[in-house]
Amino acid sequence: MTVYRYFLKVAFKNKSIILMYTGIFFLLTLITGSGGQTDESRFVSTKLTLGIVDKSGTALSKGLSSYLSERNYTEDISEAADEKGLKENIFLEKIDAAVVIPEDFEETVLRKQEAVMIYSDQRKPETVQVKNQISKYLVFANATYQDGGFDLERVSGALREESEVKLIGGGSKNGGADAWFNQYFNFMSYVITAIYIATIGYVMSDFREERIEDRRKISSVKLSKFNTEVYLGQLTVAVAITSIFILGAVVLRGGDIAKVDFSKYMINTVVFSFSILCFTYLVNNMTRNRFIKNGISNVFSLGMAFISGVFISQEFLGKGVLAVAKFFPTYYFIRLNNRDASSIGDMGYELAAQLAFAVLFLTIGLMLSRRNSRAN
Repeated sequence: MTVYRYFLKVAFKNKSIILMYTGIFFLLTLITGSGGQTDESRFVSTKLTLGIVDKSGTALSKGLSSYLSERNYTEDISEAADEKGLKENIFLEKIDAAVVIPEDFEETVLRKQEAVMIYSDQRKPETVQVKNQISKYLVFANATYQDGGFDLERVSGALREESEVKLIGGGSKNGGADAWFNQYFNFMSYVITAIYIATIGYVMSDFREERIEDRRKISSVKLSKFNTEVYLGQLTVAVAITSIFILGAVVLRGGDIAKVDFSKYMINTVVFSFSILCFTYLVNNMTRNRFIKNGISNVFSLGMAFISGVFISQEFLGKGVLAVAKFFPTYYFIRLNNRDASSIGDMGYELAAQLAFAVLFLTIGLMLSRRNSRAN
């Protein structure tokens, strides 16, 4: 087992790569997880700073202004009542939105047309609630219109009524543990990919040097035995690296393992690691240059992380991006992590896809290896 021991020795010399990626990974994990996971069980409205320009002066417009003032902060912007002035105040962030109530406000409300002009800060998505608040008030006001007038007291009373809502489904049932494990293992795919290609690639660059090849050819060690020990060394390094991250999850959130489907993450990680190990074998047969391997490590791992859902959730990625991501195993690893799976059968498609990529990478790698052997 001389070759095997030497492989591990060379791999240990490159421990700085493993320590760097591992240290960054766990540091980011501690930072992002330090605030804990909390579940919001009710909708919380954000108070905005509003500018209200009431050109109508009717009881209905004053009632709307009062209603908006109860739910937001209001500013006097009478000096900037024109469109240019309102937009300037919004741009300078003096106000979040402006509401202009026209003179024919009541008539427009009765016709059920757009009754007010709203200027909002498009940089703040929460300003959409201003339109919702106005629409809500006017719907209630129209419902009370009778005998030529609005019953604003009934409107105010109806709007003050609150309903107790009890959530019976959805949301996190385990204090955010599943969200933490999901984020942890998703990000781990990026780190594993980078470490595998860089570390094992560096070691194989040493083994593929001409002087090492010449010494192997004149030695009594058979090529089959040499390759077997090299592959065993690669497998050992891969298992050690993956075990570090799995144990890291146990150490950081061991008390929450029973709350999540930890077996799903374990099985998915093992299959994904095997797929990336096969890809690393392909890269090692494509080039001996360690600088090229380092470039592939950075570009491939980061590229897959961006288009497969590691840094940006898959639900927010475009169809074109996801179509490209489907040609790589990381996509299926993230997809399985993001959904519920109670049995191996439920995980079959994603696991089979990752194994198919592993076979493909291994087959191409073997073809390149034979071609390189004949060339030598």
